[in-house]
Amino acid sequence: MAPAWQAPGRGTLAYAPRVGALVRTITRSNGTIALRALDAAVQPVGDSVTGEMRSWAGITRRILEGTDTTRVVEVSYDSLKTQSRLAGQQWKESALAAADQAALSLTLDDQLHSLAGGSGGLAADPVAGGGIASWRGVALPGHPVSPGAMWVVQTGYHLPTQLGDLLDVSVHDSIIANATVQLDSVVPQVRDTLMYLTVRETLGPINLPATDAGTAATVELAGSQAATLVWSTGWNAFGSGASQARVVGRLRSVAADGTARASQITWNISTTLQVRL
Repeated sequence: MAPAWQAPGRGTLAYAPRVGALVRTITRSNGTIALRALDAAVQPVGDSVTGEMRSWAGITRRILEGTDTTRVVEVSYDSLKTQSRLAGQQWKESALAAADQAALSLTLDDQLHSLAGGSGGLAADPVAGGGIASWRGVALPGHPVSPGAMWVVQTGYHLPTQLGDLLDVSVHDSIIANATVQLDSVVPQVRDTLMYLTVRETLGPINLPATDAGTAATVELAGSQAATLVWSTGWNAFGSGASQARVVGRLRSVAADGTARASQITWNISTTLQVRL
């Protein structure tokens, strides 16, 4: 059942949609990447090479089964369009083919943790995949909270591979980090209650394997991510939200002929979400 909020706004924030419920979320994302060579003293040299990508996605969730504390959820993209380009070039556009729109079935508990069937996210969106402002958002506390309450959740932030492919650079693993979530306010309405959340997260520093122009490399990453999210008890979902992430990396690789290369890479990614009928 949906949480009951009594004065002064204390209640249990939990995921408990009815079986058969369907929610559609629209996400919009924009990302940029800039690569600049570094000299032997690790100082920038020359001009930066830049690229950008944007995406629009429609993600539908349907509740297939439920118990007191779990839900089996079918998640699928019903639409996905991306555009990308290097600076000064024309946009290149792609859309999700019908054959790639297969649904993912997973089991979520009442805190939005994935228990079975998948990691809780879909990998198809090349820009929004790592953002806090996604259909799933962040884990819920699972205990009574009041405005001002804070809790810690773990996230896996994956830099957009397709964005890096513009410059023939990719990072293979996710940045595992803890984010702090705060309940800012509770706004009761006639048929809904809205909970406004703020999320802050530090990413890294961490060394991860990478690929640089086809050559194995390592990259040291550090950055941050912040978001605002609005949880709706009526939808039993994050009804709206926005996130902004910035990550800076130092990439090092050695070519087959022994030539060493070092670069600085900067990613900036913003994402918004909105529930739609």
